[in-house]
Amino acid sequence: MKRRQSSKRVSRDPAIVAARILDAAQAEFMVHGFAAASTNRIRLAFGGSKATLFRHFPTKLRLLEAVIQRIATDWRRSIDWPEGTAAAPAEWLTLAGERMLIWFVGDGPLFVGRLAIAEGRKLPRLKLIFQRAAGRPLRAALARQFREWKRRGLLETADPQRDAVHFLDLLIAGEVSRRLYGGAPLRRPQMKHHVARCVELFLDGCGK
Repeated sequence: MKRRQSSKRVSRDPAIVAARILDAAQAEFMVHGFAAASTNRIRLAFGGSKATLFRHFPTKLRLLEAVIQRIATDWRRSIDWPEGTAAAPAEWLTLAGERMLIWFVGDGPLFVGRLAIAEGRKLPRLKLIFQRAAGRPLRAALARQFREWKRRGLLETADPQRDAVHFLDLLIAGEVSRRLYGGAPLRRPQMKHHVARCVELFLDGCGK
């Protein structure tokens, strides 16, 4: 009589295995940093062999880069842009600003920021990966919106790309820096007030 095979098989789908490895690696890096992270602990956490781990990610550095790439591209899922371009600038920027700020002060992006402070000189590619996958696309999306408002006569901007950088700096840089250096997270009402004030200040300079 044949034995019934267990339904709890370990998946051999490369994408699923890679995702499990990245889940384990991200948890390990977030707790221990890069230098002290252990590939043995990562292997135990995802439940596979070292051969499987290094077949997907040949070095610990490649593994870290893949973790950062995944964190950086997560904004596409997490930041749901306000629909359409009909909304007035203040309304659109307030809603989009809250979503961007919530993402940037989340565990993943803050981990990348802390890593850049601790390891940035040794691992300069880390910053480039995050900028390519998150910073540049976000700036480009804002710049497109600014160009549309300029076309409709709702925003005065000589350089939409530059003003996108200015808005993100105003909205995010101070709060992220405060969190990176031990500041308590803003409560939701405080965050809403911060975003509304940033939008007000930005539109005082560029609005109509």
